[in-house]
Amino acid sequence: MLRAALFTLVGVAFFTHWVVTDPSFEGPINTEWTHVLAFSALLLTIAAALPVYGRMIGGRWVLRLSLVAGAGAALASVGNIFEDGFGISWVFYVFILGTAIIDLALLAMTVVIARTRRGGGRFLALIPAATAAAIIFYVWAGGVIMLVTWLAAAALALHSRASTQAAPAGT
Repeated sequence: MLRAALFTLVGVAFFTHWVVTDPSFEGPINTEWTHVLAFSALLLTIAAALPVYGRMIGGRWVLRLSLVAGAGAALASVGNIFEDGFGISWVFYVFILGTAIIDLALLAMTVVIARTRRGGGRFLALIPAATAAAIIFYVWAGGVIMLVTWLAAAALALHSRASTQAAPAGT
């Protein structure tokens, strides 16, 4: 239940931030301290949610890649505070590095899940793939993509919990 709540929080929070800030390429996404802190907090929620998703899916490489992606999100969060919040322009490169780490780890996670799962289990790779897409296309549709993606992850978490509880003992 907590996993589903965390995943729902990620999707709803990203969507809300996206709608409120109306990002564009004209300037930084965050111009006010409240927006800087909110966006950095969003990055920290994804930093927390990705390892939880990795543990839920299972597998050594999936978990490791989810931890790397989470670390990248945390790095981007700190970079965002210093770059947009304090106006230290060179920290932009730290933010870009964190974002690159997130995206590369999510793409690798997508490949690992798709290659190691069988049948319908390959659809589990859509969550990291769509998260990477939401980050890349944040200005155009990132909030909507994150909302749909992480609500799907929440539904998956609820379904996997129900399946686990319904399984008879000894299986």
